[in-house]
Amino acid sequence: MLYFSKWKTIYILGAVLLGLLLAFPNMVGQETRDKLPAPMQRTINLGLDLQGGAHMLLEVDLSSVVEQALENELEAIRSEFRANGRIQTEYLRVENGEVIGRFRKPEEIEAGLKIIEEMSVPIDAAALGNDKTTKVSSNDKNFTVEITAANIEAIEKRTIEQSIEVLRRRIDPTGTTEMTLVREGDDRILLQIPGAKNIGDIKTRINKTANLSFRMVRPESNSEKAMQLAVEGKYPPGAVYFPQEQGGGLLVDKRTKITGECLKSSSEGLHPTGGYPIVNFTFNLKCAKIFGDLTSKNVGKRFAVVLDNEIITAPRINGAITGGSGYIEGSFTPESAKELSLLLNAGALPAKLIIAEERTVSAELGNDSINAGKTASIIGLIGVAFFMWLSYGIRFGTIANLALTFNIMLIAAALSLLGATLTLPGIAGIILTIGMAVDANVLIFERIREESANGRPPVNAIETGYRLSLAPILDANITTLIAAVTLYFVGSGPIRGFAVTLAIGIVMSVFTAVVVARLMTATWLRRARPKDLPI
Repeated sequence: MLYFSKWKTIYILGAVLLGLLLAFPNMVGQETRDKLPAPMQRTINLGLDLQGGAHMLLEVDLSSVVEQALENELEAIRSEFRANGRIQTEYLRVENGEVIGRFRKPEEIEAGLKIIEEMSVPIDAAALGNDKTTKVSSNDKNFTVEITAANIEAIEKRTIEQSIEVLRRRIDPTGTTEMTLVREGDDRILLQIPGAKNIGDIKTRINKTANLSFRMVRPESNSEKAMQLAVEGKYPPGAVYFPQEQGGGLLVDKRTKITGECLKSSSEGLHPTGGYPIVNFTFNLKCAKIFGDLTSKNVGKRFAVVLDNEIITAPRINGAITGGSGYIEGSFTPESAKELSLLLNAGALPAKLIIAEERTVSAELGNDSINAGKTASIIGLIGVAFFMWLSYGIRFGTIANLALTFNIMLIAAALSLLGATLTLPGIAGIILTIGMAVDANVLIFERIREESANGRPPVNAIETGYRLSLAPILDANITTLIAAVTLYFVGSGPIRGFAVTLAIGIVMSVFTAVVVARLMTATWLRRARPKDLPI
């Protein structure tokens, strides 16, 4: 246990030195860090409670998503009826959370119900179970289609996940902000952005749905009477009315295959001849073909670009657009064009988000927390150091205290290397680790003291102490590590921050107590060759 080969010694010292290099950037200012090599510029990320920032609790409007799913189901039924022999209905509408309809001809009931039943598919073809997307019931000519409870649950879950991903791309497009973005309860999302300064800009990005679509303008838009009826909400079949950004409005096709999901990329730019701001876009391969076919068949007609239920431009098609790319004109400024391209790249939010709770944490409060954490850590470290010196003497107490110092240094190095975020509970985890880190040394030194009191010579007593203490040290720390890992995967936010520092602290304390402290003890033993142990 006390013999260390040359290479083993080099590995141990190399690990400690590497930890010192990784922890060093946290001890110096930004100007000094900028002069260091790139791999050494990483520091511990401070959480919201330490550096200030924004805290928001967002409520997802799931009811609107279910309503939209019903509207989509209605349009799909209408489309299938037209495609399969033009099955006629007296009415087909959404009412009280269901799609209701009535067949016009009795002889079409069987065929119509069969079409609706075939449209109900398994929610997840890869999963076990027979849960379907919809359920149909009928009575004579009347029929009702409702979305199943399992499908509603799947829709809501998917909506939350999509909202989180869109928000992540909108707020942190570069992936450099250490923000917290997790589901909270059934219909809420917790958003914490450390270091956020422009809260208004963040709220604008959240509130902007960025729902983009390309729709053909209906011929009825040329009729003043038809437009007046549209304003009153009386749309022709298959049409919908949207206001225009510059005033007025147009009737456009209700259904379209070209939406924001078709975009491969978008970017701000300048008009090739006018020089004013525009938004360039590129479709993916599938939608590029659809858009090419649409424009080639409708030369001379107009199509509208609809953003968040408002027409921002409605140009005339002068020729087939087959390249899969183009640009959007509107009353853009350079800033608004850049913002729109960012939102389009991030994608549209699947549901409206309502800010249910909002608060900010000032940087001054964070500094107070950091200073309080530093003070507590220093007091705890000094207290533990004096205890070890008083209990085990200068030599063994110094070995334990050096191992503790290396432990704290390696925790800082690991947090910097992993890019973990340090929060106030994380500081509590480090302070707890300071007390726990010497537990292993206490077990070892007490065993050495016992073996020495039984008459064993120094080398034998130290060898036996380290060997017999290893099993209880591992048992105690592994059980605590299991608890820390459980906290990380079950908890969220501050609890996970505490679990991270606790888990890292446990691993490093075992390494420094069992390996580093043993190396220091063996080195002192070879050089001093004491006849009695000063412990």
